[in-house]
Amino acid sequence: MCGGDNDCGNVAGKKHGTCWCDREFFPREIFDKSPSTGSEKTCICQNCLQKLKSGIST
Repeated sequence: MCGGDNDCGNVAGKKHGTCWCDREFFPREIFDKSPSTGSEKTCICQNCLQKLKSGIST
């Protein structure tokens, strides 16, 4: 969403389930705000996720 690195463990090749995002709750609204790239949505960084959860617009 912000264009920054989301530090994705899955993309980095770490074992599935060890990325920070595997332990987070993603509110449905964040996916409505996330731009599409073809048939998929973009990754969401921890910072953008926390801003959304805090009620700050990203």
